[in-house]
Amino acid sequence: MPVPAIELKGVTVTLNGRTVLDRITMKIEQGEYWGIIGPNGGGKTTLLKTILGLIPPQKGKVSVLGLPPRRAVKKGWLGYLPQRMMGRTFPISALEVVMLGECQRNNFFKPFHNKEKEEALYALELVGLADKAHHPFPHLSGGEQQRVLIAMALASRPRILLLDEPNTGVDVVAQEGLYQVLKRLKEELSLTIIMVTHDVGVISHFVDRIACLNITLHFSGDPWGAMDCNLLEKLYGEPVEVFVHHPQCQGCHVLRSLKGHDD
Repeated sequence: MPVPAIELKGVTVTLNGRTVLDRITMKIEQGEYWGIIGPNGGGKTTLLKTILGLIPPQKGKVSVLGLPPRRAVKKGWLGYLPQRMMGRTFPISALEVVMLGECQRNNFFKPFHNKEKEEALYALELVGLADKAHHPFPHLSGGEQQRVLIAMALASRPRILLLDEPNTGVDVVAQEGLYQVLKRLKEELSLTIIMVTHDVGVISHFVDRIACLNITLHFSGDPWGAMDCNLLEKLYGEPVEVFVHHPQCQGCHVLRSLKGHDD
């Protein structure tokens, strides 16, 4: 039986005297696509950084494909797209942005060769932007910029992709397109994907599993199991209302019918 992509056992993280993650136990199998939802300050980014080995837990154990996180990172098994990767007005092409991802595997001062360029072009092809390779990055739409940054994370050929709110600043239709790209990448590359997001109604239509996190793990499992008003109100600490952002938002339509708001 394959080892889990990621396994956390009783993980507790304390930062500046405050418990940020409390006894988190969860298992993510290889090839699964997970959405992590919860309020700001609920520990979602800390969870990703703990998986990456950037923040060691005070209690519990984290393993990535059977290894400690830092060893997995050294092997190049983890790709990471943080919330704020780079300035959106940085004056380089989409291809050059992706080639920066090669720096995860190569020395920053080592000149790039045709092989690296071909790999970067392939990463852009994976996200459907090969035709925008030489376009200035600042001239791309918000959704296209996010896909370029995902291609950058893919340039290191990871087995696991961690994304921290990749949909920030992107309209809901572009968000849905982004989720579709990720779902396709999961299937074509057998990637394990863990994505932090606030878009409960949209993401549930695409992921295999959802984790509801607010310091403790409130729920972990089938995405539609998380679409419970009582659970979401407990998770966010206040009444929750899900509404349709855009008529082309498939996931929102599904969630709207679950809540019974058909008008």
